[in-house]
Amino acid sequence: MTGVEVRESEGRGLGIFAMHPFAKGERIRVVNIEREVTDEQPLGPEEDPDHAFLSDGKFLLVGEPDRYLNHSCDPNAYVRYRGTAIDLVARRPIETGEEVTVDYLINNAGGDAWECKCRSERCRGMTASSFFELPLEFQREYYPLLAPWFLRQHASRLAGIKEAIEADRSETDH
Repeated sequence: MTGVEVRESEGRGLGIFAMHPFAKGERIRVVNIEREVTDEQPLGPEEDPDHAFLSDGKFLLVGEPDRYLNHSCDPNAYVRYRGTAIDLVARRPIETGEEVTVDYLINNAGGDAWECKCRSERCRGMTASSFFELPLEFQREYYPLLAPWFLRQHASRLAGIKEAIEADRSETDH
């Protein structure tokens, strides 16, 4: 479990916390994937579908400690897909003892919305049910963090966001 520990997260059950500082862009850890959930090997009664990542059409059950990764509307980390591996990467500097969080809606094309309890300054109050329902400023901010498989699968839906980002770049280049 190098680098993180599981402990109580105020009002949110368990969470994972940094045991030492992480620099922006630093890999915190490789996510522990227990297995792929398939028709031949469906979820068992003791397995929680909330502790899973989607990866290029695969439903991957996440093990400890990563199953305790909590959502934030202002996350300090994100998941980076690297072939068959998934890394947890610092989105900004993370201090020792700080809870490591991700925005569950990055690389998410549909699901349930729920009341958010992240307590960040930019908490949206309710989560959207997908990346595409996030406010545009969040979509633009998160666009560089999207997985290659998500970009491929949703290219037409993402075209407008990509164009807006490129237009912003061309304006700042002049």
